[in-house]
Amino acid sequence: MAITKIWSIKKTLDKAIKYILDPVKAKYVHSYACAPKTADLEFELTLDQNSRSGGSNKAYHIIQSFKPEEISPEQAHEIGKLLLEQYLQDKYEYILTTHIDKEHIHNHVIFCASSFVDHKKYNDCTKTYYQLREASDTLYAEHGLSVIPPNQNKGKSHYEWQMDQQGNSWKTQLRTVVDICIQSSRTFEDFTSQMQAQGYEIKYGKHIAFRAEKQKRFTRAMQLGENYTEENIKLRIVQKDKLPIKKGKKIKLKDEPLSVMIALENNKKVIESKGYEHWAKLHNLKQNAKMINLLKELGITSLEEWERRKINNQEMMNANISEMKAVEIKIANTQFILKQLNIYENTKGMYHSTDKQLLNSNEQESAIQLYKTAVKALKKANVKPSKQIKHELHRQAQALQSRREELYEKHKECKKVQKQDRIIEQNLMQVFKLNHAKKADREH
Repeated sequence: MAITKIWSIKKTLDKAIKYILDPVKAKYVHSYACAPKTADLEFELTLDQNSRSGGSNKAYHIIQSFKPEEISPEQAHEIGKLLLEQYLQDKYEYILTTHIDKEHIHNHVIFCASSFVDHKKYNDCTKTYYQLREASDTLYAEHGLSVIPPNQNKGKSHYEWQMDQQGNSWKTQLRTVVDICIQSSRTFEDFTSQMQAQGYEIKYGKHIAFRAEKQKRFTRAMQLGENYTEENIKLRIVQKDKLPIKKGKKIKLKDEPLSVMIALENNKKVIESKGYEHWAKLHNLKQNAKMINLLKELGITSLEEWERRKINNQEMMNANISEMKAVEIKIANTQFILKQLNIYENTKGMYHSTDKQLLNSNEQESAIQLYKTAVKALKKANVKPSKQIKHELHRQAQALQSRREELYEKHKECKKVQKQDRIIEQNLMQVFKLNHAKKADREH
């Protein structure tokens, strides 16, 4: 089955690169924005331009492992390319190799810890790790490959992390159940009985704690927030929602954005709380009125016009994304050529030096390797080194970066419009469903 791992490289960058390039193990080799033989030197140059961000990480090492006999080396290599294209977004130099020395085929990737495009350090954290694995798992699924679930015994599980992103983590679920049980309880004993009926195990002590059926550890109620301490749960049972412990400042209706209407049918909260049902109905009436006013402001008077608006907005978003990607690629290409021009300028003197103290020294040997790499890259790009071409590329890079910022701002506006469109779409479906139900009741 497929696994994805990542860790940092602090000191032995040259050895790590040498290992993944071992011709006995590596069936395929691919590099981006660097040459495999001089990658460690090129990484160092890129890192030197990013001294402001500090940190000791020089590079990161990714391993993608595949289930034995499930994939060919060629397919594994292509999946590796797709992953890096999506995950690193053409901003980091890297080497990708596909090894066939073990029972399972696996990819090795070493990428620079600093971007050669914007000179920002790679943010190595839990979030970026899950983004990497999510991207990798998606590619596995698209190619019909197996995926190994993460180790459930180390920190938060991948499942819980995904549920947390969707608002369905253990804590989120527990808060919801506690709120429901408080509303339908007269005493604290009623509350604990209802929590057990919902499938929660209760642990009493200095702090009351709950554990769901498939949850490994207990969650202390106090960890859910101030409103969920044992003392405040008891207080809420007595007072219900008449005297909330913390009451935020009430926002005027006209300042509130349009929000999703609540489905009342088969809604557990609605069934168990008359107060919540009343609030939900009032909320839906307000959102329906807001939606109608908004559609009028947009000049939409029919479903056909609404569909056209949705299509136009999606086309605008697609065009924006396409142009953003094209600009990003141009920026990366421009920065790559500028990097090679800088290497060429900085190593040309060392390459042609006749200083006996430098001859055969490690410093000159590295300079010669970098010089040859730069000459080869510039020749391939059909660029003749000169101050004029360097000045022109700097000007182009600045213009492209300005255009990228403009597109990014436009993208944010498009996302706001799409979010609003999704809410309107859901509310329209809710209204149609409600009207259909009322019509069915009248016919009966």
